[in-house]
Amino acid sequence: MTDMSSAEQQANGVLRINDTACRFEPTSFTLANGTQLAGITNNHSGCSILDDRVILCLHGYLDNSHSFIPFLTQLSLESAYQNAQVVAVDFAGHGQSSHRSRDAHYHQSDYIQDIVDLIRQQGWTKVCIVGHSMGGIIGCSVAAILDDVVMQLLLIETVGPLTDSTDNTVKQMRASIDSRITAASKTPKQPKSFQHVLQARMQVSQLSIAHADLIMRRNLVFRTALPEVSSGCEWATDSRLRTVSTLRFTDEQAHNIIQNIQCPVVIVVAKEGFERVRSQAQTRSDWFKQLMIIESPGNHYVHMQYPQLITQMLTSLLSESLTLEK
Repeated sequence: MTDMSSAEQQANGVLRINDTACRFEPTSFTLANGTQLAGITNNHSGCSILDDRVILCLHGYLDNSHSFIPFLTQLSLESAYQNAQVVAVDFAGHGQSSHRSRDAHYHQSDYIQDIVDLIRQQGWTKVCIVGHSMGGIIGCSVAAILDDVVMQLLLIETVGPLTDSTDNTVKQMRASIDSRITAASKTPKQPKSFQHVLQARMQVSQLSIAHADLIMRRNLVFRTALPEVSSGCEWATDSRLRTVSTLRFTDEQAHNIIQNIQCPVVIVVAKEGFERVRSQAQTRSDWFKQLMIIESPGNHYVHMQYPQLITQMLTSLLSESLTLEK
């Protein structure tokens, strides 16, 4: 009993530190289709050093903009970024962004449309996309579509669209439809406590409790003003995010998307990251016009574990000091 109390006190201590971890301004954008994307920003308007470029951070599946807090904090310490405009958004259904309507779903093409709409609506003409996992998958398509606007692409543990064989089309569609019908007929299961949420996420994603808290606190609604690990909570994220995708791109389609990316690209592959990413980084390297692959320490969440390294890669990419090879 004493050990459990001590563990809870230690965990709550981490939560209290994270109470002040987000020193960034909340922001939101209402898109043409009515979707509201929430996020965080440093509230700066650009600087000459970065040629007035906007750094747009796109998070991974079931994460949110707060997964970039360690990275944004590191940027704030660097003189080159003191006046840079940095924005990290929650994808629809994630974090504090709005959910799709009940008759809609979370298609990859809709995420891509949201980000294209956001960039055009804001009038951003020079954008550097920093994309982690799913955020990088979406970022690749956005960079291909807006090839005159996206100036740099930093991919963290991702190498563009997930693909599947055309032979699996019906199998994928069947699984998708079954999962959506099942989800629509059930009431989403709510967590027992914040502690259960943290423990599950730490186990699945190999995250520290501090990093799990940064992400998961934004994915939940609490019944108390100041969350403790024992606090009761409910999901703020849309349960339909866990349903199966209807279709995946083919290799030929992924090839076409990547070939249409005109800007310099850096891919960060973590030593303890996903093996799929490591393999794709090699097999797809010739698809990019300008590419550098960087191997880093850490796991799939290297941008949270080693934000200094990601900042160094970004600085080199923005200053065009990297030697990029086809």
